[in-house]
Amino acid sequence: MILTPVHPEPGEPITVGEPDTRERLRERYRRAPDAAGIRVNLVASVDGSARGDDGTSESLSSRADRAVLGAIRAESDVVLVGAASLRAEGYLLPRTARLAALTASGDFRGSQTGDADDPDRLWVLGPERARDRTAETLTAPHRFLALPETADGRVDLATALTALAEAGSPAIVCEGGPSLAAALVDAGLVGELCLSTSPRLTGGGLPVLGAAARPSVPLELASLLVDDAGGLYARWLLSPGSQLRIASSQRVRS
Repeated sequence: MILTPVHPEPGEPITVGEPDTRERLRERYRRAPDAAGIRVNLVASVDGSARGDDGTSESLSSRADRAVLGAIRAESDVVLVGAASLRAEGYLLPRTARLAALTASGDFRGSQTGDADDPDRLWVLGPERARDRTAETLTAPHRFLALPETADGRVDLATALTALAEAGSPAIVCEGGPSLAAALVDAGLVGELCLSTSPRLTGGGLPVLGAAARPSVPLELASLLVDDAGGLYARWLLSPGSQLRIASSQRVRS
């Protein structure tokens, strides 16, 4: 497949699978060291579903999408997902970054992480009370990072991101699911949304940022690639006014 840059100006096509593909894509997806907020990377159908025909995001992906995904992960220290996504879709450990799963309950029944054998490659963030349940239901070796539990038994997102940074992983990309991505946006903790649009209609399904109503957030298109099958790969910057220093009221259950 071929990826063609079309914004902010036309560029030389990038052939997926060539020796220089990863580095060329990394250059296009590299963030400034002082960029505000974390990055969220999602894939959706044209009608906005995060779930394809097989019930997961996998059937929305493509070779070009996976190349972009690999470049974004290579620019990150850690890939953050919700425990619900790990249960529903499973995650192979990224080759170039850690995988971190956020949970309030420690329930990882049915989750798969491939051939994980190094506990420092897979981190779990949750309240101390979730530690034992995590050990029972997550068979892969992992490192548990205990977070303070809020009064309603949830996980504070700003605290979780701070914990990752203090543990040596400040460059964070969240890959969902929709409820976690939406909560991060609503909390003002996201600086960039990378959205791959698959050239298909799914008839609805799971909205890419969930079904809950939320305030409008202005976006700026920083970059756009198009593949030869009609897939779109956009980098959207969130307006500075939507990035809050602290938003402790935004939490997720998982």
